[in-house]
This record gives sequence, C-alpha cells and structure tokens, in this order.
Amino acid sequence: MTLFLASSLDKTLPLLKTLLQKPATKVAFIANASDNATEETWWVDADRNKFRELGYATTNVDLRTISADELTQVLKDVDILHVAGGSVFYLVGLIKKRGFETILTDAIKSDSVIYTGTSAGSMIVSRSIAMFAFDEEEKEFLADVPDQKGLGLINFGIIPHCNNAEFVSEYGKIVEHLPIHTEPLIFLQDTQAVWVENDMIKIVSTQ
Repeated sequence: MTLFLASSLDKTLPLLKTLLQKPATKVAFIANASDNATEETWWVDADRNKFRELGYATTNVDLRTISADELTQVLKDVDILHVAGGSVFYLVGLIKKRGFETILTDAIKSDSVIYTGTSAGSMIVSRSIAMFAFDEEEKEFLADVPDQKGLGLINFGIIPHCNNAEFVSEYGKIVEHLPIHTEPLIFLQDTQAVWVENDMIKIVSTQ
C-alpha cells in the first residue's frame, strides 16, 4: 500500500517522483469533494494543472455517474488514484452511498494504484473523520456518514493547511475537542505530505 497524503498536492507533487520506485504516468482524478462548492474550485485546477505540468496524463472520474464496473476498469488502467480537496463528509458519504468503498480500498491495498490526496482527499483515508464534524462547512453533510468512519486505510488523522491563517478558526474548534478523541493526528503545512509505504510512515517536505 502506497499513499502520498498532501495538504496541497500542487506544492508537493514533485516529491512523489523522487519517492516512487517505478515510473507512474496515468492518473485517475476524482474532484467530487468540491461538488457543492460555492466558489471557484481553484484548488482542483491547481492539482490537475500540476499533474499535467509534470507530464502525467489525467482521466477525470465522477463518482456520481460512473458505474462500479467502469470504476474497476479505470483503476486497472492507471498508476495513480488522486482525490482532490473539498468536503470530507460529503465525499465519504458519496463513496459509501455509491458502493465504491471496497473497490477503492482493495485497489489501494493491493498496490494496484498509488493513492494521492489533497486536503479532504488525504483526510478520508483515516479510520475516523469525527474530528471534522466541528467544521461549520461540514454540518450539512454529517448525516451522510452517521458512523463518522473514513476508509480505514491509516490509523491516524490528517489535519492539513496548518500554516494557513484562513483555517485558524475551524482548527481551534478541533483542538477544543481533542480530549474526547484518541486517534493520533498529524498536522501538515501546505509544503508537507505524509508518505506511507506499507508499514513505513514519514513526513516529506519541499522546505
């Protein structure tokens, strides 16, 4: 299992090539976490443009419309599965509602694909997403994931954008509730990512 869990992939993607033991060129790109965004989804464009800038070929995958068979085939044809940022609860809820959780996790666990994520895309792979229920922007989607469980690929949570002042207010709410949550957390700046390779975990940085 190989994961590259970024705060902002567009700032850290060059690190991925130095970490991979074999070339990767084809990317399945999922942007559904931003389906309900009320602003321009510039962060999605930033991820996609960085992949293309570095020579990767991207295939857009819409979890709202793709079938299970089509998704399975796409994952067989690419090297990387990338999930961009947005709403954590909406994205996990969509994956579970469409019955894609096992398809995605099996492909990742079997090393059929390398998993990369930005922000919410990195956050969803943990066992629990309960810490993010305190984010006001997530409240309308909480009912989509009543057990507040993520995809369960890692035993720690990712808190991205920790050097970005725009997130101070909502992260303050997370810190307030730390005493009632026991899952380990890794706080990432936008120039950092967590590299997971089987049982090995390390933080990599462009600085």
